Amino acid sequence: MLLTGTLGESRPYGFSVESLIKQCIPYSHKSVEDSLVTINSPTKINMMNTSQKLIALLSGAALLSISSLAAQTATTAPVGYVTSTAADASDTYVGTVLSEQIALTSVASGVAGAVVSTASTLVEDAYNATHYVLFTTGAKDGQWYEVVDTTTNSVVLETDVAALGVTTGDEFKVIKFWTLATLFPSSSGFAVSVNPFSPVAQVLLNNLEATGINLSSASSYFYHDGSSPILSNTAGWYKTGALSSAAAVRLTPETYFTIRNQSGSDFDVVVSGSVPVEIVGTGVVSAASAQDNQLVNPYPSALSLDASGLTNVVTSSPNPFSPGDQVLLFANEGTGINRSSLASYFYHDGSSPILSNTAGWYQVGSLVASGAIEIPAGGAFWIRKAAASPSLAEWAPAVPYSL
Repeated sequence: MLLTGTLGESRPYGFSVESLIKQCIPYSHKSVEDSLVTINSPTKINMMNTSQKLIALLSGAALLSISSLAAQTATTAPVGYVTSTAADASDTYVGTVLSEQIALTSVASGVAGAVVSTASTLVEDAYNATHYVLFTTGAKDGQWYEVVDTTTNSVVLETDVAALGVTTGDEFKVIKFWTLATLFPSSSGFAVSVNPFSPVAQVLLNNLEATGINLSSASSYFYHDGSSPILSNTAGWYKTGALSSAAAVRLTPETYFTIRNQSGSDFDVVVSGSVPVEIVGTGVVSAASAQDNQLVNPYPSALSLDASGLTNVVTSSPNPFSPGDQVLLFANEGTGINRSSLASYFYHDGSSPILSNTAGWYQVGSLVASGAIEIPAGGAFWIRKAAASPSLAEWAPAVPYSL
């Protein structure tokens, strides 16, 4: 199947990503001719309050004969690209809604502790510290774990997944982590810095181990043009300040990162990858004091609060004037550095007559019903957990489109 066209700027209430993706998938009753979708230029695609634009393309493996299509009930995952616009003198929040290379799709032939065996033949050490396992069925459906060792017939994960309920027969994928170099190669459009001591654009990564609220970034990185002898005239990614090589720095799927653009003009970055067709989840931490979890909508389509599944990790609040857990939403695009959240929301348990004894999502302060409020595609948000006994809950948002 082929999809052609040009994307214009996003606008509210435009063409839905869900319907676009659906058009990209050849169903078994369609002919090859029916599977050719052409979109006239320019096409307005709605990503609802975000500068990201997506066009989903089906991989070449799905270009099948008519007879193959008639017999096929599933295809390879669609691939596509996302363009993010980084406004000048501003922070842009970006989520990696497309995954890197899917190295393996398999079924666990055995699980012992952190070791997941497979009938597939693997290359020893091939996935060590560069890939993660995403479980797509079973008790840990949607949860992912780093690969720390690879044998010829197994992957060893960072966690004892058998103790968490993973068992023989669970399906999984081995997926490569994005790195700065693979997500933003020299051709990506990221602004290039000449002076390593004064970079014009940076990627700021969140500190996922920090405690408290209003967390600072862990580190920042810039792309150098290779003109400085201080960096051995070598182009590539470097850590701000330390000037150490950062090409292999990983970008993990549970959070967003920030592009801080101070180059003097806007720039676009283009990322291509696999469109998620299974649940992509993550953990949410509670602590003895209030704790921010810096998360991202992992899909290239908006998630409403009602459909987000966040009630599984956000404790409901009985008092609408003093809510405990809150969800803070951010605009992916905007003007300025260290931008504040747009608004915050809580889930009410339905016990208050002030809210007509109606359970649901409400905006903090205004108490406006907010279940239809959307987290944009790849959108940044925080779950601010109220002080509680330290614990870890799992968020597993349903995929908001059908392929």
